[in-house]
This record gives sequence, structure tokens and C-alpha cells, in this order.
Amino acid sequence: MLPVGSLILLVDPINKLRMKSRLIGWDEGACLMLEQPTRGGSSVQLTKISLIGRGMYEGRVWGFKSNVLLQMVQPFRILFLAYPEQIEELSLRKTERIQVNLDVFLSARKHDSQELNSKNDASKGIVINISNIGCSISCPFWLEVDMPIFISCELPNGMTVENAMGFLRNVTRDQNENVYGVQFVERSGSLEGLREFVILAVKIVSRGELEKILVFRFYVVLFSYALIAILRGRI
Repeated sequence: MLPVGSLILLVDPINKLRMKSRLIGWDEGACLMLEQPTRGGSSVQLTKISLIGRGMYEGRVWGFKSNVLLQMVQPFRILFLAYPEQIEELSLRKTERIQVNLDVFLSARKHDSQELNSKNDASKGIVINISNIGCSISCPFWLEVDMPIFISCELPNGMTVENAMGFLRNVTRDQNENVYGVQFVERSGSLEGLREFVILAVKIVSRGELEKILVFRFYVVLFSYALIAILRGRI
């Protein structure tokens, strides 16, 4: 399931309405809790209809069908949907991408990283995410899209990437930095060590996310029971 706070697009297929909301929480097998949906900046009050929900987070798209159970405005504006029987997940990326913060040497030709390490003016950037097939690098200097580039860095597991070759496939620029998307060349050296690191990092991150979800679900269940008690007291 999407993390709390994720933007959700709700579609009423009968009336052809599209609405926006955010995920507040869920009780698996029971319900989803969303903020009151809006359309064009105005709140929407829904009856007990069927909806299609879509959301995206970190390169993955979630889709589901559900029914409106209840929409309350007091004491909180919450939309309750039936927990979907099936949640479809589609990855928009070919491989897992890991968020990191690694210093990296980069140049237009092969370099000696030990020599560059002794220079104060060496071309350096920061790897902000990395996968088996590429990475994103933030740096202050100007490079051209589609040019070849060689990068070297030390990974958190102690392994090193030495002169891994790639091509700059895209760039996002602002006043202070440039973020380049790099696609590695398959025959480039040092990629085996990098791939071992990515596989290990994915396992660690997945385990950590599972623990967060379990803790969160515990509090969601308590919150759900509290709301049910409030509603029963008013009936």
C-alpha cells in the first residue's frame, strides 16, 4: 500500500468525475481512510458508490477499485473506503533505485581517483540515488546531455566504483545545481560491486519499511476503533 500522505486520484467511472485526496491510513482487510476529496479546489461529498483509485510513489503506481463506506465531516473530514480486494502495483523503473548521498569524482575521460582525491579543484558531485543501471548526480557545473562520463566513488559497504562509464541522459537545472541522470554502459568496469551494493541496500530498506508499516498499522487500528466508538455513541 502507498505510504501515508500519498496523493490519491479518485475516479467516479459512472459520472466521469476525477477527484484528488490523500491517504490518511488503513486497516488491512477493513477500510482505507482518506482526506475529504476535492475537485477543482472544492470539497466533494460522495454517496455509497464505486470508485477507482490511483496513486504513485517512488516510481511505482498503485491502482485499486473500492466502494464508499462512509464520509464524515465531524469531528474530522474523512472518507472511508472498503479495503480493496486487489491492489495492482506497477513499477515504472526497470530496477530498484536507492536514495544515497555519496561523494563522486566525474570527468569526460578516464581518471585516477587517488590523484583526484589529492586535488582541491577536482570535479566532484554527489550521487543522490543509484540503481543497477544508472544514477542521479547533483553537481554545480555544466555538462551536456548525451555526453560520455566516467565516475568513481566509494560505496557504503566498502567497495569502490572505479571509472564506471555512462552517458548523461537527462538534466534538471536550477540556479545553484544541476541534477544529471546517468545511464551506465553495460561493459563498464566496477558494476558488479555496485550491483551487489544495490541488492543489499534493497533488502535492508525493504525490511525497514516493513517494520514501519507494522507499527503504523497498529496505530491505525486503534484510531479506527476510536472513531467507530465515537460514531456508535452518536447513533
